[in-house]
Amino acid sequence: MRCHLPNLRRLAVASTLTALLASGCTPIQLQDSSLQSAGDALSAAQELSAGLETQRFLLRSAATFQERGEHEYAREVLLSTAFDEPAPEVADQYLLLSMDSAVALEDREWAADLVAAMPETQYQQYPEDLQARAAQLQDDAYSLAQAPLPSARFLMNIQPELLGIDRQQLNDRIWQTLKETPDAALNDTATSAIGFENQGWYELAATLRQPGMSLEAQGHAVRNWRFNWSGHPGAETVPTELALLTQVLEQRPERITLALPLSGPLSAAGNMVREGFLAAYYAAEQESAQAAVTTNDSAGNGAQVTATRNNESSSDQDTALEGDEGNRRAQPPEPATPSNTSITIVDTNGRPFEEVLPELLASDPDLIVGPLAKDEVAALASRSDLPVPVLALNYAPEQDGPTPAQLFQFGLSVEDEARQIAERIVEDGVGQALVLIPEGDWGDRIASALEERMQELGGIILDMERYSEEDNFRDVSAELLGINISRERAIELERTMGLNIEFEPRRRQDAESIIMVAEPMIARQFKPLFSFYYANDVPVFSPSIIYSGRPSPARDRDINGVYFTDLPWILDREPEFRQQAYESFDNLDGPLGRLFAMGADAWTLSINLPLMQQIADSRVTGHTGELWLDANNRVHRHQMWGVFDEGEPVIASEQDEDDSEPETGEETDSVIN
Repeated sequence: MRCHLPNLRRLAVASTLTALLASGCTPIQLQDSSLQSAGDALSAAQELSAGLETQRFLLRSAATFQERGEHEYAREVLLSTAFDEPAPEVADQYLLLSMDSAVALEDREWAADLVAAMPETQYQQYPEDLQARAAQLQDDAYSLAQAPLPSARFLMNIQPELLGIDRQQLNDRIWQTLKETPDAALNDTATSAIGFENQGWYELAATLRQPGMSLEAQGHAVRNWRFNWSGHPGAETVPTELALLTQVLEQRPERITLALPLSGPLSAAGNMVREGFLAAYYAAEQESAQAAVTTNDSAGNGAQVTATRNNESSSDQDTALEGDEGNRRAQPPEPATPSNTSITIVDTNGRPFEEVLPELLASDPDLIVGPLAKDEVAALASRSDLPVPVLALNYAPEQDGPTPAQLFQFGLSVEDEARQIAERIVEDGVGQALVLIPEGDWGDRIASALEERMQELGGIILDMERYSEEDNFRDVSAELLGINISRERAIELERTMGLNIEFEPRRRQDAESIIMVAEPMIARQFKPLFSFYYANDVPVFSPSIIYSGRPSPARDRDINGVYFTDLPWILDREPEFRQQAYESFDNLDGPLGRLFAMGADAWTLSINLPLMQQIADSRVTGHTGELWLDANNRVHRHQMWGVFDEGEPVIASEQDEDDSEPETGEETDSVIN
């Protein structure tokens, strides 16, 4: 929510409208000072003729309440039955006063009702001295109502001066509202849009909505759009985020050092990360070549497109963009490519990273990717600074003091999975959870992240059981579900009454969900026990540890119905890059496959980090999930959701859709952003 304008301006609106309304009101005996509440105003209005006379009086009363800062009274008056159908003569005044109080009270539902039927040019219906304030209120009402598309249309057709901002700020806001607009709404509006400016904005938004677009492709798309829409306000003053996007193509690292353990105990992990990194690099190079051809063809003039980026060509591109229309169309921008990116690979096995660092710096890298071991990342995090940016492939423990500004941390964090589970169950309305987590440091990390996020979201952990592999899982399940308490109550009742009582133990009834953190072999034992102890109807959620990555329908039937969060790499094989990787490499189904995906995303992050740093909340779609950067330069992930169906993992949304379809009596195959 943006800050509202000062109260003095709000008073000016109310005072001006009071004067306007008073000129058309039938005099009454009550003075404004005698109206102490909304009830007083509504009672006094009963003395007047129904319709326009009553509405004028009540609008004047509402304006008076607003002058006194009593917006609750104003709302009561404005939402009274007297305004079920505002008269045309006062409809504009009614709308302005209503927006004023809705915004002041942050009444989201009221604001949504107001903007639903409000034309984008409503502010133009008021006297010139009120238009700026009316425009600001209309802008605030759209934001409060969370109506991005109407807000975008409003912003596309207003002069920035009316909102007290400049063209750059206005274009930035237009772009943000278009980003927030759902695909379906954007597509419907784009097909019927009228006007050069509106059509241009919609085409830009639709172009960058294409699924799977990389940073590279987005940068080319923005450049092409500027050529095709010469003279458009968005082409002349590019939204800051998109300007940064094109700049990042010129700023990304040209010399990358990949520092991994390629021999020794961690060699399997290090080599798989390396293969993923290089595979993604070569895929980006191929995409750049295709984008170059597209750019060349779209210009229609046969201009040469080079595969090597250098400072001179970058300068030429900028000059072309800033020239006149004829120059721009005659000289399409040359795409930046990874062709001249050099990658140096260093085996760090057997040497502390601190000792290897001088060797890594000798090649003057723009970015170092590594180390892989957690203790080595912790050592880097304890330094005061780093001479070059480092993308570490693990996380240091959280610490109170600052970490080096150029240290970025990325890995397959189980804490992210725990937080995502908390978000899912609260969003689904099953936020009262029983939790089952293994003992040990790893389990402690999950428990801590889960408890913290549940508390933030208002979820409740009813009970948390920690278990070890040596435990009797039947006893652990009974304890978790409250079966033992039920038995103890029955035994106590027998002692009290002195009788033998037949009873059937009951599980606790306040549990809305179960969070089960367990490896496949253990999960296959716990899930049937939940059903045995009467919790078959309680949804179960798990992190990715529950699935090895290799389908095993015969054994995994025991965990049917369990929802789990996992990498897109594991759950969705549709993208071409993943298909090609599975054809070219072995062992991508299991844990090594997850490391391959992490390596591929390390390349994606290498060229996206400048953008992610400069644009708050920017997100990158990766093979390990949707990635974003926090204030401490730690990369977080949001994974996909899967569910076990007939012993096989399927994407949860697809399984849900299948469940909602009417039964036909025919069997259908299960189908695995």
